[in-house]
Amino acid sequence: MRFYEDLDYYYFSENPISDDEERSIIYEQSIGYLKDQMGRAFRPEASAGANAKKYFPIALFAIAVILLIFFSINKMVGALIFTFGGIFIAFGIMALLPGNKDQQVELPQQAKIPRGVGAAIAIMIGLAVIIPAIIAPKFGYTKSFLIAGGAWFTLAGLFFIVYTIIGMARFSRAQKNSVQGKCIGYIKMLEGSGSDNSYHQRRIVTGTPVFEYTIRGITYKAFQEDNMRTGRLTPNVGDTVDLGVLPEDPYAVFYHKNTNARVIAFVLSIMALAAGIFLFCMVPKFDDSKGFRVNTMGGDVQIAKAQFNDKDIEKKIGTSDYTIEYLTVKSVYEEDGTWYVEFTNGRKSKLGAGAEKEYSDGMSVYMIIPDDKTKGVITFLAEDYEYAGSKPVVGLPK
Repeated sequence: MRFYEDLDYYYFSENPISDDEERSIIYEQSIGYLKDQMGRAFRPEASAGANAKKYFPIALFAIAVILLIFFSINKMVGALIFTFGGIFIAFGIMALLPGNKDQQVELPQQAKIPRGVGAAIAIMIGLAVIIPAIIAPKFGYTKSFLIAGGAWFTLAGLFFIVYTIIGMARFSRAQKNSVQGKCIGYIKMLEGSGSDNSYHQRRIVTGTPVFEYTIRGITYKAFQEDNMRTGRLTPNVGDTVDLGVLPEDPYAVFYHKNTNARVIAFVLSIMALAAGIFLFCMVPKFDDSKGFRVNTMGGDVQIAKAQFNDKDIEKKIGTSDYTIEYLTVKSVYEEDGTWYVEFTNGRKSKLGAGAEKEYSDGMSVYMIIPDDKTKGVITFLAEDYEYAGSKPVVGLPK
């Protein structure tokens, strides 16, 4: 990556080890850089068109956040899901639009990921939120989100595997185009967290060497991409070493092989791929009959009712001979310290301790009435359950 002498994002030093004084300078410079970037982010531009282009994403994000809060308070789960996913899709598309991105300064902690990759990832996240909501009524919510999660992890694992291989290929090609370069110093940054009074103890300085070299009569100053390290930096200032440079990009210089980082990236990619395959394998094993609830700012919202079928009923009452009626609660009342619920078919049921809170006047229920009168009647609340069996339901609204 190209080295910019006047860029405050990093600090240039000729010392391979940072003392407390240098840490303090790096810290103050990084704070100043952040303040300047925040000022630029909100500072008006010279023209109305430039202002519209600059503030449109901010306004879009603010509107989306307001809508998310509104939908969440009002338990509008569908709108909430589509808005949340739409944010990622919208910003992914915006990232693909023409602009001055190619003129942006490359920073040391960035790898040279193609411009469209970040946009594609944002769009994938958005689709991973929206698509399950679309297919859920047919496949079930749990299974739909498992499918989306499996697709996301699988694609992410495949992408990073391919990207790691591409990085190894770039390094290999650069090594075949070797040049002599002199270390002229190091760029350094402060990472970590801690209070202002103890930053020199709790923050870590990372850095990477800057090299000066000549290709076809042109002198370049550059550092290796995504190569920030801790501890004593090498080589020493003034040392001349062999560098690998990509033929198509004279600023793409390679000194450290970064084998450990590539191994870790490859292992994490395999883990992501394995997680995706595992989620796909779990899809047939998950039962969507238990319903699906979403917690919003307005409270829990049930977007899919739990299901009960003939096997569930037979397991509870011990017989396959029964009638199912769809009824309404006529009244819930207390008599001599005992709570009862009465239904529109004239039946009354004694309620256990605390069960009276589950019923209210006008509530609909499924009542299972065994043909064998010695067996008890059971009910399922219609607001929480739906029948998925083969028997007719008497009184069920069409």
